[in-house]
Amino acid sequence: MSLILTSDFPSSPSSLVVARMKAVAPRPRIAWVAPDTPGGRAHFAGALERFGELGFDQLEYCDVDEEKDDVQLAYLYEFDIVYLSGGDPLRFRYNMLRTGLSGRLRQCATLDRLIVAAGGGALLLTPNVSLYRLQTESVDEVLATRSRFDAMSAVSYELLPHVNRWNAEFLDKVERYSARVDNDIIALADGSVIFPETQHAFDYAGDVIRFRQGVREAYAHRAP
Repeated sequence: MSLILTSDFPSSPSSLVVARMKAVAPRPRIAWVAPDTPGGRAHFAGALERFGELGFDQLEYCDVDEEKDDVQLAYLYEFDIVYLSGGDPLRFRYNMLRTGLSGRLRQCATLDRLIVAAGGGALLLTPNVSLYRLQTESVDEVLATRSRFDAMSAVSYELLPHVNRWNAEFLDKVERYSARVDNDIIALADGSVIFPETQHAFDYAGDVIRFRQGVREAYAHRAP
C-alpha cells in the first residue's frame, strides 16, 4: 500500500519517510494539498523551505478551496507523490468532498502513486474524522452525529496525531470514545509515522499508542 501517515512530517523529519519518497523518483514531483486556501497560502512558503531542506525541490501548490484548479485536480495522478498537509480535518473533509479530491486520491492509490499525509490530512484516509471534534464537544455529542463525518477508510483505524501535545483530560475522552466505537484508534507522537501494509496491518516508527475498546496500549518505541 503506497501510503504513509504521519503526525507532523516534515516539521519533524523522518529518515524513513524521506527514503521512501526518494525511492519513488530522483526528483519526485509532489502535489502539496492543504485543507483550505487561507491556511495553504500562509504555510506553503514554509513547506517549500522544509521540503527543500530534505532534498525535494519539485513541490507544487494544489488548492481544494477558493482557488481550485479543476485541470490540476483531474491530473493529480500525474504527480509522483501527493502530500496532504496538517490542519483542520473537518474543513479538509468538506473541501475534499466538494471538489472530488476523494475520487482523485482513490485513482492515485489505484495507480500506486505514493500518498503522504500529516496531522489533519492523515485523518482523511481513516474511517472518520470525529476525533477532532472531541476538542469542543462531549463524547456523547460526537458519537451521536459521528456517521456524518465518515472519511475515506483507506485504513481501518482512526488516527490521533500529536498525542504528545494532548493533556490527560482530552486523552481520557479519547479513551471513552474508543470504548464505544468498533475500530481501533492509533495515536502518533510528533515525529512518528505509520506505514500501512494492508487496510488493517501496518509497520511504524516512533512513539505509537493504540486505543482499543477503552484500553490504552503503548507500542515499543522504534527509531524514526
